[in-house]
Amino acid sequence: MVKVSFVCPIFNKQNYIEIVLSSLKNQIGSFNKEFIFINDGSTDSSLQDIRKKTKNWENVKILDQKNFGPAVATQNGIEISSGDYLKLVGGDDVLHPNCTNMLLEVIKKNKSVAVFSKYKLLENYELLNFRKEKLFFNKRIESPLYETVKSSFSGTSPNLYCNKTIKKYGGCNTKLFVEDFSLVLGLSMQGSFSFIDNVTSFGPKNDINRIMVGKKTQLLHDYNAALYYFLLKYENIPPRIKTIACKKTIGRAEKWGRRTKGKKFMNKMNLLKIKFFLGYSNHIEIIKNTCHYFYENLSDEAIRYKII
Repeated sequence: MVKVSFVCPIFNKQNYIEIVLSSLKNQIGSFNKEFIFINDGSTDSSLQDIRKKTKNWENVKILDQKNFGPAVATQNGIEISSGDYLKLVGGDDVLHPNCTNMLLEVIKKNKSVAVFSKYKLLENYELLNFRKEKLFFNKRIESPLYETVKSSFSGTSPNLYCNKTIKKYGGCNTKLFVEDFSLVLGLSMQGSFSFIDNVTSFGPKNDINRIMVGKKTQLLHDYNAALYYFLLKYENIPPRIKTIACKKTIGRAEKWGRRTKGKKFMNKMNLLKIKFFLGYSNHIEIIKNTCHYFYENLSDEAIRYKII
């Protein structure tokens, strides 16, 4: 019987601990379970609550560390995991009872290294409705690197990954704050991706403590930085991958500058775009410049783990 390692980084999630743990405990299916919780320097009662509520569970590991961010926390959990498959879980996310079971069925059937499903944000968890539905398979991508760079495939709670494959290439880039995109980039070099149209997990919509809500600049920066480090590591990837990486990072930084910082249409990123289309082909330097653009235009925001 296969084993699934549930890896859940926690930072100040005391308001969600009970419902998150309940959704983990209620995962159905014929597979063994391993639960790994990483307390990432919480200053609330998260660590104590996890210890108390899981004391009678089997196969539980709890790590306690200083606050380094989700990439380091997740990677520390991955390194001590022993499952065949890895189920990353956000510290405030709730899984459909059939979430893992559906993802397992698809990843095994298609012999993929990753399977992706859909995720839904809710105003509050009282709106949760675990409807029973059949599995809706969408597609399988045999060589997903180009599409991963183009579409920024990422995510934790809605997805399932092959643990052996992750450990083969190293896992999360711990030079970053955000964990998921660097993890998926590495996976996209190793095998096929599968996708289903089912909603398998849920998250709180307007919680300022969520990265996608309260740390948007950090998130966008880390998507660009993940590509910077990726191109440094894999210098021989096809030119079209490098080209789409440059287009995505320039566009991401340029839009952030206009929408968040009120930059004029003809800003530094537009000039970089023109330079790129005129033939400048130092892809790593281009992406590095897009990361530095975030640093130059910060006010009260802070980015952890900047590219030097």
